[in-house]
Amino acid sequence: MGSLNREQRQILRQIQNFVHAKALEAEAFDEQLGTVDVYFHINNPAPHLNCTMPHKGVAWIRREDLMDAFDGLARLGRTPRLVFLDALFPSAFQTQIEHMGLGVENERVVMVYQPIIGPHLDGEIPRGRLPDDIQPPVTTQIATTRADLATWLRVFHAAYYNTETLAVRPEEIEPLYTAAQEGTTVFVIGFYENTPLGAARVGIRTPTAELDAVATAPLWHGMGLEVALATTAIRAAQQQNGDTIFTIAPPEDYARLYHRLGFVEITRMLTYWRASEHEPAAQSETTMSEGENAPDEPDVV
Repeated sequence: MGSLNREQRQILRQIQNFVHAKALEAEAFDEQLGTVDVYFHINNPAPHLNCTMPHKGVAWIRREDLMDAFDGLARLGRTPRLVFLDALFPSAFQTQIEHMGLGVENERVVMVYQPIIGPHLDGEIPRGRLPDDIQPPVTTQIATTRADLATWLRVFHAAYYNTETLAVRPEEIEPLYTAAQEGTTVFVIGFYENTPLGAARVGIRTPTAELDAVATAPLWHGMGLEVALATTAIRAAQQQNGDTIFTIAPPEDYARLYHRLGFVEITRMLTYWRASEHEPAAQSETTMSEGENAPDEPDVV
């Protein structure tokens, strides 16, 4: 782990707290076992809701605590995983858990919005920060009504599943409407010549916000919708006192876009597991019942 200054450590702790709160709001159970927290969801086997994380504030975890947590998850029918932010722990920490027979399942880049502030020449496209305005024919709108949220959901489904949804069920809209009214989530619709073709979402837990979805309908990538959606979502989070705005593992094309808009890589979120023991069970976790999202796709709320 490189040396972190006070501000960087505070940012990482805020992200850690956000991830913790998000799991609890998804109705996962949380139990502390010494130096680790264990998350378990009764109905949803998604890995991010069924895992072990270092307890908030610790700089190391005890081997016995981790083994107890893994045993508990296995008894509950879940694949044991350890998830943590790389930069909060020394490199020897990874060596320790690898000696315990764990290997990396995946690593996801964590990016934080830290724009470059300064003047630029007239006509120059600023890099490292949001554009001053959104250029037509692209426009955006924050969805607050049930009708607007239904439009947002149809576009979101079209972008992620490459299928057109002509109608959405009322029970799908109500959680979105509640989140929008409570201010915990902002839903942004992107339009090209008044046609809805993009969707973005930012979750807000003041003073932290996560830009966790920016998507456009197939064949409409690179038309300015992604920049407009991200810009509107980030500004909405700032207006709600989102001082730390982050995103986890954006696709490669979006990572380049986020760099241009002012995001910088701050750490990686690592997931360790025993692949040899649990790979068949993990594969079954990707088989979701109707209405659930696959683990590598963002939840609707």
